[in-house]
Amino acid sequence: MAMRRVNHLKEIITTLSESDVDFIICGGVALVLHGIERMTMDLDLSVDLREQNLRRFIDAMKKLGLVPRVPVSAESILDPEMRRLMVEEKNALVFTFIDLHNPYRQVDIFITDAISFDSLNSFVDTITIGDSTVKLVTKKKLLEMKKVIENPRDKDLYDIHLLEKILRKSEDL
Repeated sequence: MAMRRVNHLKEIITTLSESDVDFIICGGVALVLHGIERMTMDLDLSVDLREQNLRRFIDAMKKLGLVPRVPVSAESILDPEMRRLMVEEKNALVFTFIDLHNPYRQVDIFITDAISFDSLNSFVDTITIGDSTVKLVTKKKLLEMKKVIENPRDKDLYDIHLLEKILRKSEDL
């Protein structure tokens, strides 16, 4: 019997959607969904950090077999003070959930106010993945987010180039 290969990104996104988690797809996956050819394995999300939504998110992570990368409980992100300490003392921008048996299954959620769900929620497009309609950050907002990265990596600079090219093309239409 052949093993069915599951697209882990689609599996994570649909599980979150089916779990009624309010989130916005950002980063490399958003770029790919906007039509930019790019290799990406992790899923960057801006998640509504209100307690009930975070509880649904944590339950979905458990259902998917994803655990915090750092040695703390998943529930620690429920505490705004803990998130503040992670940002201030550890310089954390994200809290990461991983699959210990498959490191490609990784979800990063933004925990800083600068990239909060509320600040991004008016800059979204929607897309259907499977039976789920999900939010992803717009190309314009992605470009803006990429341009403020301190010490951008080569792939960030390339993303900026491609986003500018796509946005110029869409303005020409």
